[in-house]
Amino acid sequence: MSIRIKSSLEALTGIILIFGYLWLIYPLDYKWLKYYSLIPIILFIIYCDFINKKSFKQNLEDLGFRWDNWRGSFKILFIFTLVTIPVLYVVWQFYFPVNKYFYNENIFWEKLVTYPPGLLCQQYIFLAFFFRRYRDIFLPHTNIAIFFSALTFAAIHIPNPPLIIFCFGAGIVWAATYNKYPNLFTIAISQTILAVFVFEVLLAYPIVGPKADVGRWLEEKDPVYGFINGVNNINTYYNINKRTRVLDVDINHDKKIIIVNGWVASKDKIKNIVLSFGGKDYPVRYGGKREDVADYYKNPDFLYSGFSADIPVSDFTPGKHKMFLRVYLEGERFSIHYPHRRILVNLK
Repeated sequence: MSIRIKSSLEALTGIILIFGYLWLIYPLDYKWLKYYSLIPIILFIIYCDFINKKSFKQNLEDLGFRWDNWRGSFKILFIFTLVTIPVLYVVWQFYFPVNKYFYNENIFWEKLVTYPPGLLCQQYIFLAFFFRRYRDIFLPHTNIAIFFSALTFAAIHIPNPPLIIFCFGAGIVWAATYNKYPNLFTIAISQTILAVFVFEVLLAYPIVGPKADVGRWLEEKDPVYGFINGVNNINTYYNINKRTRVLDVDINHDKKIIIVNGWVASKDKIKNIVLSFGGKDYPVRYGGKREDVADYYKNPDFLYSGFSADIPVSDFTPGKHKMFLRVYLEGERFSIHYPHRRILVNLK
């Protein structure tokens, strides 16, 4: 069998497996099925890449798992990434809002650390597997292989318009760079920076596959922010059990109340705030001064965003009780906002 026919069959099989997974398996609610269904895809790709007579080390180097050529790849991708970010930012903000305070959000910095391993695997599939086979199919016309590699990379983001456009453009550059300097590590770093920028600064819509909304460009984030800081002066962030998500609180029967405090802020006008504790609703006193919140979001309108609530001890018996916030905004008749995840309070 010729190398061209072999590469064509492998590329076609890979496309069927990946698109079948994204459109038939991944949308299902069974997590175990999602994970186990990846195994045959991964095994197929690894088998195709390592079935030749080369040594394991030489195979890795051919695929791009190497550092000896990083300088050439880094120079190209550094310039590409450095130019792309401000250009996208300037163009995007003419049509959509952008997140100007991304550097204050922990998720931005967390994604910069957690994204690279997954994106390295992604580039392994679309460059080390697909591009190398397209190159064998269309040899000596490498530019056609670059085009089809970018097209395949963009196609997995159907029907998400912004991601299709971004991924096709970036896919051209990454495939061309990989063709000249096969280094998956530098490309994964470039993709990490751009992906975090697109999702956390531009707030681009992230969903792909059958559950995506066709034509949607922007991710709709909840306009209400908030946090329950303490229960009876016990800091919820530092004292909650990280494994069970339970906060232990000793009741002071002499005071007859449980004091809950925190903050809620929104760019839209807040109509009402309710604290739900143990299935019962309690009003809150809103308008306390919170300079830390205003400084964090760099928004002076959030200065008086503090709240507190008094929960009668007589309403509860010792044990675990769910606590969370419900926020209602002016002009919204049916929408309810939950700015802080539920806390399980164990009253003792």
